[in-house]
Amino acid sequence: MQKDFKEISITGATKVRDVQKEFASFYPFLKIEFSKNEHGIFSKNHKVNPENSLIKSGHSPLHVKLNVDEERTIAEVERDCHELSGLSIQICRKSGNVWNAISITNSWSLQSQNMAGEFISTEMQKHHDSCKI
Repeated sequence: MQKDFKEISITGATKVRDVQKEFASFYPFLKIEFSKNEHGIFSKNHKVNPENSLIKSGHSPLHVKLNVDEERTIAEVERDCHELSGLSIQICRKSGNVWNAISITNSWSLQSQNMAGEFISTEMQKHHDSCKI
């Protein structure tokens, strides 16, 4: 059985929110944020507006494909995105109702990170529900 290859196509018309939405469709417990700061600083002042096109925001060529296959690591995807678009990205993992930046475990695969986010969020919800008694 052939596994599905996951990639996101980016053209001149692709907006940041389009990439975020497609990434979330592959990994619902992960979130991708873009920064225009070359040092990868992720503050409100450096975040790229989701309505901006990636071409206008960065330096990417007319058409690129970002490989987000489940066995790729967070570090690999972050590096590739910077090389392809000129933008820094940060991938965050869901933990209950909050999104945590991934740094210590950026060598984990996207699939492992997504599964960890699902597990943590599910367990937190169970705990929250049991405290409502």
